[in-house]
Amino acid sequence: MKKSIIIAGLLVLVLTLGIITGCPNGTPVGQQTDVGNEGTAPDAPQEVIRWTMQSSWPQGILLHEMAEYWAEEVKKASGGRLLIDVQPAGAVVPALEVLDATHAGTLDAHHSWAGNWMGRAPAAPFFASTPMSLEPLMYLVWLYEAGGWELWQEMYDNANLNIKVFPGGMTHPELLAHSHVPLQYVTDWHGLKYRTPGWWGEILKEEGVAVVMLPGAELYTALERRVIDALEFSSPVVNQQLAFTEIAEYYTGPGMHQPAGLFEIAINKDSYEALPDDLKAIVDMAARSTTLWSWAKDIKGGIDTLNEWEAAGNTAVTVSPEAQREFREMSWAFIDANVAGDPFMSKVWGSMKDFWYEFIEYERFMVPVRE
Repeated sequence: MKKSIIIAGLLVLVLTLGIITGCPNGTPVGQQTDVGNEGTAPDAPQEVIRWTMQSSWPQGILLHEMAEYWAEEVKKASGGRLLIDVQPAGAVVPALEVLDATHAGTLDAHHSWAGNWMGRAPAAPFFASTPMSLEPLMYLVWLYEAGGWELWQEMYDNANLNIKVFPGGMTHPELLAHSHVPLQYVTDWHGLKYRTPGWWGEILKEEGVAVVMLPGAELYTALERRVIDALEFSSPVVNQQLAFTEIAEYYTGPGMHQPAGLFEIAINKDSYEALPDDLKAIVDMAARSTTLWSWAKDIKGGIDTLNEWEAAGNTAVTVSPEAQREFREMSWAFIDANVAGDPFMSKVWGSMKDFWYEFIEYERFMVPVRE
């Protein structure tokens, strides 16, 4: 009996020692420890970085949604390590003061359209939309593979702005006009009261157009009260959200003034440089994702929108091919004159124009006929 008890006791002791020595650091079976693969203690939780971003757009339109989409992509890809609070126009600073606020660090980032800054950086329209020039696919290839993005950053560096810029959204060609009169020929524009910004407005002034610049929030009322005869603002999707076809019978294409709409995500350089390398990569990848997503969304939404307008009884107007060619001659002559004497603008326009010809020739050979 005593012998049996002694043997049983020895067995219990052996099993106990086996369990203890078989578990890391003597941890009982069935419990997990916060140890890495090498048996070391886990890293401390990584710091969450929080940024404030503002767009130049009101809540609820595609342009502001670009900023929101980018922030959400960054959040998901970073596992919540970089959180970006996206605010609409006016929440922190007025819509057109986001550049200065980002430069100063009041904002960590903004979403806007570079053409707004032509007073600070005369080459800015090249990185927003250029009349009768780069279309969306052309723009993307020029930016990512033909030096356009580097020129964009160089523009901000030349202006001594503390900005790191990324392509941050794309729309297909904009609508040329919502109007109370059809605009098919060059002569139809003479004496027209037309809302448009930037170079397109300067080009049309030479054709006797009374160009008016009004903020987006005032456009519906101005068109309704016939303070203006016509306006351009954005692509069909965005214009549908602003309901211009409720008060204007005619909508006109193609978007000669803006064959593509390119938007920017601009980040304060100090905020950007403080990021670890993996978060910098995530910021870039999320911006690329935003650009592709917004372009696809704008095209599909645009198709649906034009169908809705036709069904509602609005009238589509196409500018005649002859008028389009005449407008191209006007536009390029204006730009040629505008860049003369400015080495940087001449460099950008030369790069863009050369690539336009290369792309046209390549597609002429590679792309099948469409009709």
